Amino acid sequence: MINKSILILKEHKLKNKWQYIIIDEYQDTSLTKFNFINEILKQTSAKFLAVGDDFQSIYRFTGCDLSIFLNFTKYFQDSKIFKIINTYRNPQELINVAGNFIMKNKYQQKKELISKKHIEKPIILYYCDDKVKALKYLLKNITPNSKEIMVIGRNNHDIYSYIDQDFNLNNGIYSYDNISFRYLTAHRSKGLECDNVILINVTDNIIGFPSKKKEEKIIRYVNQYHNLYPYEEERRLFYVALTRTKNKVYIICSTKNESIFIKEIKKYSQYIEINKKK
Repeated sequence: MINKSILILKEHKLKNKWQYIIIDEYQDTSLTKFNFINEILKQTSAKFLAVGDDFQSIYRFTGCDLSIFLNFTKYFQDSKIFKIINTYRNPQELINVAGNFIMKNKYQQKKELISKKHIEKPIILYYCDDKVKALKYLLKNITPNSKEIMVIGRNNHDIYSYIDQDFNLNNGIYSYDNISFRYLTAHRSKGLECDNVILINVTDNIIGFPSKKKEEKIIRYVNQYHNLYPYEEERRLFYVALTRTKNKVYIICSTKNESIFIKEIKKYSQYIEINKKK
């Protein structure tokens, strides 16, 4: 449809000459979308403003080509880049961990984010191999100091391994012992925020976090971008999950198959609390 739109634009030309074109979430641009945008710019001579964050580029399966974002000044040679460095959601200590984690990939843009909010240890690693018991425990212990709780997993079905008959589901809201929470995948959580967040299925297996599923061959037809760093997009997805919280993020960890992401962030021990239960 977009390709056909480009052909129509070239054949019939635009009647409206817009002065400004503004695009949000520009990090998710595909080559097809870029060609469409470029054709409009050529015909209108409009000023172009793009807003985006390469740390949150997580839609490669839709055709997103991150190189279009990273090489912005190459495609638009008279352009200027302005960096937003202040964040108002996360505590600085969480940003320190998440930021260092994502920037291990040297192909990500370097940013030094600043927050005036401070929490000494905003990341809690909770080790418990009984998944249902772990989620119940955290829900009961977070609730007194939290108005809202969001549970985030890697896949749609992850939540079913962490609940039993004591949980109820009504209109997309789960409840346990009068405690309500939303369950979302990391993809669906993007753009949202919550008082406190619980991450589940952060384990080392094929459908864990990071996911080790092989990419479908059909993706090659919509995207030629190749990962330049191990688990590149999975790292960005984990960054998105970590930064949904306004306060603390609780990660249910396995003692038997600990995620490589957990092993990595544990190095920032000054910002992380470790809690182990049998």
